[in-house]
Amino acid sequence: MTKKHMDADGEAPGQCGTTGAARMAEEAGVKKLILVHMGAHIASHGPLEKGLGDIREIYNGQVIYAEELMAIDV
Repeated sequence: MTKKHMDADGEAPGQCGTTGAARMAEEAGVKKLILVHMGAHIASHGPLEKGLGDIREIYNGQVIYAEELMAIDV
């Protein structure tokens, strides 16, 4: 992720938000993007739906919003 992307997405160094994760997943050609350690700011309905919409504009694979102790087949 470049500084340009981080500035555009409002991410601090060392962070990767929804659009940053979507870009990396799309560029890497992964089939499944699993979102973990998401902050409380995105957990509510409005921000979560916006984040997932932003991801869909960039990434075409399956997106999973992981929850505590969730088991996922990869």
